Amino acid sequence: MKDIDRLKKRNRARRDLMERAGSTGLALSGLIGLLFLTVLVWQIAKPTFIDGESGQIESASEFIPVSDYILKWDHPTVDDNGDLIGDAVVLELSWNDGNPQTHEITITVTGERGLSEDIIVDSSGVSTNAVEVGKKTKFYLLSSLEVPVEVKQLSGPVPAADPTGAPAVGAFVISGDVDVLMTDGTLVSTPLEIAAWIALLGVILLISVPMPKILGRIERLGGKERAVKYGAYALATTTLVVGTFTLDAWLGALCWFMVGAILVRLLEGLTRLRNQGRDPTQFDRLKHSITNREGLLMWARMLFVFSALFIPLAINIPFLTERYQDIFIPYASGIRSAFFGTIWVMTIAMLVSMPISIGAAIYLEEYAKPTRTTKLIQALVTNLAGVPSIVFGMFGLAIFVKQGGVGLGLGPSILAAGLTMGVMAMPIIVLASQEALRSVPRSLRESAYGVGCTQWQVTRDHVLPSAMPGIMTGSILAMSRIMGEAAPLVVVGAAALVLFDPEPLAGLTGGNVNFTVIPIQIYFWTSEPEHAWHSMAAAASITLIVLLAAMNSVAIILREHFRRRLNP
Repeated sequence: MKDIDRLKKRNRARRDLMERAGSTGLALSGLIGLLFLTVLVWQIAKPTFIDGESGQIESASEFIPVSDYILKWDHPTVDDNGDLIGDAVVLELSWNDGNPQTHEITITVTGERGLSEDIIVDSSGVSTNAVEVGKKTKFYLLSSLEVPVEVKQLSGPVPAADPTGAPAVGAFVISGDVDVLMTDGTLVSTPLEIAAWIALLGVILLISVPMPKILGRIERLGGKERAVKYGAYALATTTLVVGTFTLDAWLGALCWFMVGAILVRLLEGLTRLRNQGRDPTQFDRLKHSITNREGLLMWARMLFVFSALFIPLAINIPFLTERYQDIFIPYASGIRSAFFGTIWVMTIAMLVSMPISIGAAIYLEEYAKPTRTTKLIQALVTNLAGVPSIVFGMFGLAIFVKQGGVGLGLGPSILAAGLTMGVMAMPIIVLASQEALRSVPRSLRESAYGVGCTQWQVTRDHVLPSAMPGIMTGSILAMSRIMGEAAPLVVVGAAALVLFDPEPLAGLTGGNVNFTVIPIQIYFWTSEPEHAWHSMAAAASITLIVLLAAMNSVAIILREHFRRRLNP
């Protein structure tokens, strides 16, 4: 007995040690991730922690006939009567082209926008010693000298300053505006789109929390389920037409579809309870009477949150949605082309890889007999999961990009990149799906066969739902891996500089097939020697992390939904 007690204590101590080590490892991983994000944010914020405008205009070259330096003040330095507010903005320009020169320029910032006057610097001096410009209006110092020009602010508020002239140290290099419902006196979306979003919020609350009075009124629509459904369809169609088929309009139409579906299910549940002689306003009974209530709530909440970014809000981040790359001016650059290119590549990769991979796993685990062929296929899949990503890039180049032989001739296009990344994700998803299918108890299959289910019914209705959380986990890992990959896309033909929106089907329909993605953009910017480009690379890195977190969040929500279905 003593030996057994000692063994139990030893095992318990070992288990406690492993649990503490695991929790400590997770905590350290989280802290490292937070440190990484902090460094990136600081990299973006650092250029705005300034005491004044300073820097230099690079000397002109054969590639850049005139070097420029951009300036822009956010607030006026004079009032409506033209009287000076605070200290005047004075810049000092100095250079030495054999004849050292120093010039001071006084800048007056008015409340008018669009008022601009560029300053020309040449061997004879500066074109003017006093300029008047509008607030938030860019103007340039243009130099045709063959030597650099030093720029230094002597007095006055800095460009990134509040109305008092104090540096706006909270401002980032990457700016953005958010308008709620109204922007410049007009609605950010059409009234039908806003009404659809509000209606979706209403029905989510209706089936989430007890509302006896409202449920009593809804019950009066009993027997009119078809009218409710067609009314939602009509509103969705009208929203699309009025919104001219924009993204906001599509989201509004989806909101109306979801509102109609929830109301129909709610009315059916109320009618079912009434026919059973029970009080429909008893919420505990009602929520069990609504068919697939948890699924409806999950999709409705996801749609509500996603629609909130576009319907009631107008989020304007030029770095993401307006600006392309600028190879000369770092802070005027953006990742519009790379941002949309990444979304299209990931979308195509997911559409290609997930159905095929999950289907292959189901076949290998549920249908295929353990023959030499299936064992060979299993070995190949296992080996492919560890192949370097550059090899998949070579595969994509030979099969999807090149013309002739087995090549499809899609060119260096979004479609070829998406197919290549989808192929790279397939082995990971197959292996994870197989493990998830193997974890389903054999007794579940035998019970389903015992009540007369066919093999497909057993797989579809019993095995696959039970394995879905594990399958979703594998899919998350696969998508997370390929989103940050750059090597295969370099081989496939991703460009470092693209100044237009990508065309996802250009490989089939013709057109401009060139594209780029965020990892390529980050690599391109970090290779530049100027510090400003590194700040832009940090901003692109945070964008990639946020995009990855958003995609993974959706997958995690779906996984947790399937888990709740298994363990209600």
